[in-house]
Amino acid sequence: MQRSMLRSRGVRPKRHLAGLVLISALCASAGARAQDTRDPAAAEELFRQGRAASEKNDFNTACAKFRESNRLDPAVGTVFNIADCEEKLGRLATSWTLFQEVVQRLPPADNRRAIAEQRAGKLEPRVPKLSIRLAHSDRSDVTVRRDGVSLGTASLDTALPVDPGDHVVIVEAPGTRPAEFHTHVVEGQNAVLAVAVGEPIPAADQPVTGPSTVSPGDHPPNHTAAYVVGGVGVAGLITGAIAGVLVLNKKSTVNSECAGKQCSQAGVDAANAGKTLGVVTTVGLVTGVVGLGAATYLFVSAPSPTESARSSAYLVGFRTKW
Repeated sequence: MQRSMLRSRGVRPKRHLAGLVLISALCASAGARAQDTRDPAAAEELFRQGRAASEKNDFNTACAKFRESNRLDPAVGTVFNIADCEEKLGRLATSWTLFQEVVQRLPPADNRRAIAEQRAGKLEPRVPKLSIRLAHSDRSDVTVRRDGVSLGTASLDTALPVDPGDHVVIVEAPGTRPAEFHTHVVEGQNAVLAVAVGEPIPAADQPVTGPSTVSPGDHPPNHTAAYVVGGVGVAGLITGAIAGVLVLNKKSTVNSECAGKQCSQAGVDAANAGKTLGVVTTVGLVTGVVGLGAATYLFVSAPSPTESARSSAYLVGFRTKW
């Protein structure tokens, strides 16, 4: 009957079986990877060390040991002990949350559930609550962080459980300076902290961005090109000058080695070399003159760094306005 139903739905039994095998293999692989991160033996030893520290009233050490034990091998009993030492350290909201977790994870028949429920019930009226009230909350680009935790719009102007002690709230928004607010809450208190966006950042203090930005110590692009082209021009003039001196030297050799149309081998060689050096001289001098002229034009036509910065700032301000 089952096979006929599979066929009627257009599913072939072999393919269905293969799919089940594949899913089982994937689940087994995922389970193996999860087990790779666990170390029950180390977790047990850390738990014992945590209990020993707790008996000595060293609750900071105890909490650290319990948390590491729970990371290596999660157990509801370890969470119960973390909740206990957090309460001893005065972190009431943290302890209350962990005791509630124990209640949710244990079955009703477990004796520890009733104890955790009782502990959480006694803690609840002692847990302080802090409501953060943001002025001008109509802005959608404001970021509010309490003790490093970002709070969404729904969390604002709402009494939320916090641990007793000092708390820092930072408000940030584009175009404004970060605003930092401090408050101190005590056990059982319902506190309200009014916060607001920081002061606007003056346009002169805002970083100028864009392709045309030039800092006072930088050379404008045209100046850089002028230096490069000018260097080529100077090299051309030097090459042309050296080649010209060599041409004069070869000409002297030709005059001494040739009589009319008759020349010695040295005279012939000097004449050929002189022709080649003459071309080098011409090319070098022309390159030098053109290069220096182009470099002069680029250097003179380049805007000053101050003008470039003003132009960039104007363009950025124009884009911001629109």
